[in-house]
Order: sequence, then structure tokens, then C-alpha cells
Amino acid sequence: MRFQVISHAGLLIENQSTSLMCDPWILGSCYWRSWWNYPPVSEALVDALNPEFIYLTHMHWDHFHGDSLRKLGKDKKIIIPKGNNNRIKRDLNKIGFKNVVELKHGESLELGENFKITSYQYSVLLDSALIIEVDGKVLLNLNDSKHMGPTLKQITSCHPSIDFVFRSHSSANGRLCFEIIDDPDVELDDINQYIASFAGTVCATGAKYAIPFASNNCFLHSEVMRFNKLVQTPKLVEQFFESHHIDTPEVKVMVSGDSYDSQKGFQLSNYDWFANREIEIEKYRERVFPSLQNQAEKEAKVGVSREQLENYFKKFTKTIPFFIRYKFKRHPITYILKKGDEELLFEVDIFHGTVKTLKDYDDERNPLQVHTSAFMIKQCIALDLFSHLSISKRVCYRAYKKNVKYIRILDALFNFYEYDMLPLHRLFSWRSLETWSLRWRELWLFMCLLRNKGFEGSFGIDKYMKLPPSEQK
Repeated sequence: MRFQVISHAGLLIENQSTSLMCDPWILGSCYWRSWWNYPPVSEALVDALNPEFIYLTHMHWDHFHGDSLRKLGKDKKIIIPKGNNNRIKRDLNKIGFKNVVELKHGESLELGENFKITSYQYSVLLDSALIIEVDGKVLLNLNDSKHMGPTLKQITSCHPSIDFVFRSHSSANGRLCFEIIDDPDVELDDINQYIASFAGTVCATGAKYAIPFASNNCFLHSEVMRFNKLVQTPKLVEQFFESHHIDTPEVKVMVSGDSYDSQKGFQLSNYDWFANREIEIEKYRERVFPSLQNQAEKEAKVGVSREQLENYFKKFTKTIPFFIRYKFKRHPITYILKKGDEELLFEVDIFHGTVKTLKDYDDERNPLQVHTSAFMIKQCIALDLFSHLSISKRVCYRAYKKNVKYIRILDALFNFYEYDMLPLHRLFSWRSLETWSLRWRELWLFMCLLRNKGFEGSFGIDKYMKLPPSEQK
């Protein structure tokens, strides 16, 4: 058995009978030139890839990357989680992949001799973890899924001897994209929690080795370069384990090209990509600057009209239950969209599903603002990608502290709409009911978290993790 870290969340596992690759983002960038693999993936490594099977944990672009999938070949068998919606399968079919297999929660599939996988889903928005059993070794690829408590217990009960666990350890959400007008210094995200969460989860698996994973990226677009200093690197994870005297599991920092072989053990790069990370990122940006420049030139030519926005929002808002839509009455959202040096201004009324053009704006008259690219919004409209907008970090949400909740509710509604949970009757489809009956442990976990919030004032996530004593609350 051999496995190799290929990219940010790309993992290749192989034995003599077959090979599997998870989440192959191996080319270029994603999220409109915002995210880039760090360190970059070598062309030689990309050209050598020819897995028989591909597993996609979920549909975010740093895991479901169209250009990379096409590079590997449309004849590949793609395996995906079968959740309450079929968005991943639909999108794969649209780009030409027809050989797609869906695995239910807890369902296993034999890929070859001594090579079996089992999918475990998590999150209302359909994420998944994958157990890979190869030649007597067990790998748990948690990736971005936040299994904890009873859902993680199901995995460890069914697979009690895990050798390697892979999990993300840095922020991928849009909480860092807020500017609070009346409290500019407020912190809306605790970036240190991600490493503590990584530690709590991997310790609870009982694995021998923990690999910080699926957070190996950097930001090279000028609008997001500032976020590089907030990335929690694998080296910081390693330092956290050392300072908290956590010996099991043993942390192994692995970057693109690093591997493990049953016969040879770990084979790791001698180059430290994190010692001079800022310098490496600047050199990286210089190398890819033509791509960044080309993107800027392309975006400068593309605008969006009021009619296009209104057609989308009329359709979208009709799916929102009245009692939620009513919250937006007298709380319109102002979109400030860049088209080169020009700003296109629109006021979106979520309650009525209407859009009007503005001549100007200010914080008092427009207390809920979304600043981003007109090109990106046009793609979000055409391809139902509003759920990807905040992940890209190429957006600024500007609002008063009391109004932040409206932006968060809107972002949640975009996700529910794009993941087939709006209108609400979709929650009661046979597919959805089957999915949640298999994932009853997760429903129980959600109820426990809500109970904690109601009676104790916090969700009490620490109760469902094995955190080091100094991190317990």
C-alpha cells in the first residue's frame, strides 16, 4: 500500500490492484483566481497521475475542480456521497462525466483486491468523510467534514484501528470577510479554534498518525493577499501538538509529493515550505501573475444588468418561506459590483424579490452592503454559485453590528437553495428522508447542540471532542 499527498486536498491511494484519488484539484487556481495550492503542484506529478477511481468529498471547487477532473479524463469512474440532493451528480453530468456512482451514508464499495472504501456523510450542506481500507491499513480522510460525538463514534466503532487520519485545520468560511461599520476592531472569527478542533477530532479517532490536510492553500489575488497571514499552517498544527504534549496521534507534516509506503515508511520533502512562507508566496505570485492579470482584464469587461439580477432574485425569493422572507422587510441588501474602475450599484429587496438601480450609496442609507465583482455575480446567477462567493473571500460584507445577522441568513439561504433544500417541501422527498434516516446520529447531535445552546448559552462543541486539558472549557 502506498499513499501520496498530491495537493491541497488531493490524496492518491494505491496498491497492486487499483488506485483511488480523492478531491483532485491539481491545476491552476479556484474561486476566481483567489485560492492556489500551496506549495504548488509540480507538472511532473500532475502528468504522472492516472487513478482508476476518483472520490469527491463534496462540491466546493477546491475539492470538485472541473479543469482538474477533465485533465484526468472523462472516462474515470467518479464516486460521490449520496446525500439529500443530487447536485454533485448533476454538475458532473453537465461537464461530461457519465460514469458516476453514489454511495449512501455508511455504504462500502470494493474497488479491487484488498481495497475497500466506505463513505460517511456530515453536514446539512452535504460533506463527507471516506474510510479507505487497503492491504491491512486504514485511512480516514475527514477532509472538511466536522464529524464529532456520535457521528465520529459510528466511524470509529465500525473501523476501530485507524492508522492515518487526514483533516482540515484552517478557516475556509466567509466570517473574515466582514467589515463592521460601528465596531471595526471586532473579531468575528477565532482562527485559533481550527487547530484545537483538529486536535480534538484526530485524538478522538485513536489514529496512529494525523496529517494536517485540506488547508494547504494560499491567496494570490490582490483582493485576498491579506488573508495569507491568517492561514493556520501544518507547522502551526505541529507546534500546537508539541506545546500541549500530545503524542498520539503523531503529527506528520506532508506537502505535495510527500508519500507513505508500507515497505519504506514516510518519504518527506527536505524543503521547508513554511519557514519563509511569505517570500515563497511572493515568488509564487510573480510566476502566476499573467493568469491574475488575464482574470482582471476579463472581469473588467463584464457587467450585470438590473434585469438579470431581478430575474434571479424573483425566482430565488419565491422559494423562501414567508416567515423568513419577512425578516428582510425594510432591510434591503445593497450590491456594489466592480466592473474595472466602474461600480454598478443595485438594491435588492429580498422580501419582495425586486431589484432597483442606485446612483450612489452611503453607510447610513445602505447599512447592508455586499462588495464584489460583477463578473463573479454574473457567474453566480448563471451557475447557482452564490454559496461559493463567501468561500472565495473575494467579497466584503459591510454592515453595522446589529445587521450582520441578515447577511448570514442570506448566505445560509443561498446554500439551502443551491443544495435543493428550498422550497422546504424538498426536505420531504424520498431521497432526503432516506438520507436522514441513515444519518440519525447527526440529527441527534444537532438536537444536543441546540439544547446546550438553549440551556447553557453555547453549543458546547468541546463536549463532543477529545481536547487537551488546557483547551477544555
